[in-house]
Amino acid sequence: MPSYSLFFTILIPIALALGVKYKSPGFATVIATGLTLEAVGYIGRLLLRNNQNNPFYFAVFLTGTTLGPTCICGAMFSIVPRIVAIYGEEYRSWRPIWYLLLLSALTIASLALELAGSVVSTTQEAPTVVEAGIRLLVVGLAIQLVALAIFALHATLFTITLRTRQHKLDPKFAPVYTSTLFKISLAAFIVATALILLRTIFRTIQIVEGFQSSIAQAETHFLLLDGVVMLITSVLFLACFPARALGEYWPDTSVRRPSPKPLQLTHQTPGQLPVTRPSPTYSAIGMKSPMSTYSPGKAGYWASPSLVENDVLW
Repeated sequence: MPSYSLFFTILIPIALALGVKYKSPGFATVIATGLTLEAVGYIGRLLLRNNQNNPFYFAVFLTGTTLGPTCICGAMFSIVPRIVAIYGEEYRSWRPIWYLLLLSALTIASLALELAGSVVSTTQEAPTVVEAGIRLLVVGLAIQLVALAIFALHATLFTITLRTRQHKLDPKFAPVYTSTLFKISLAAFIVATALILLRTIFRTIQIVEGFQSSIAQAETHFLLLDGVVMLITSVLFLACFPARALGEYWPDTSVRRPSPKPLQLTHQTPGQLPVTRPSPTYSAIGMKSPMSTYSPGKAGYWASPSLVENDVLW
């Protein structure tokens, strides 16, 4: 038990240092806030073992271990628009600004309800008030599940679009989308998403069953499906730090309103053949031939810009 709070505490300065080094203080601060809440929550659980009837320790434990993962989820939601920007706005399934606003609103609502529910259910004695606090907490966790579902759906649609639509990748970001580090970061990101989703489902079931239920009292289940899962998720985020994978292009991938003008391609010179590639690769030829248009999912196909118009996208 003490090791959990110790491990989360060790990760806090690492997250902040990475934020400074890779010029992403906002993202790193949100991650560090989640790690801090996790560390405080496990300290509360440790104190609760020797003082089981202390409502303050229980409130600290419940609040920290509930709000910490929600903060980390909020940081995770901000990454997909940057990944979309790397491959190009033509591959988006939803305008990034609306996607980010929706998930931010859901995350804030989830945090507020989880905080209120945790405090009310642990500091009040009247059964009806405690029950109301538990319902608030369940609603907060349910909203977090909805946000995760939207996030997973958006990421899935983007993956499908990336493999089916035919568009030119921006050669400006070629050093990113062709790098091994970026691909490893994407794989780590997928694993972290699955782990957070698993943890949130478990925690929702646990709270619905009640604090005195067998699943709530099963310490081993909690430590594995909450503590270990969030620890692995946090390590994955820091080991494959998104701002490190994007490098100097991190500021260039911030969410902006897309230009209403469609992409204008320059005319080919007579006799010049379009360059095709089987995957999003980069070379000097691609820089010299702006007419080359290809898809990460299909090789040898050149698409006219009239095939897909920006205005028909969501």
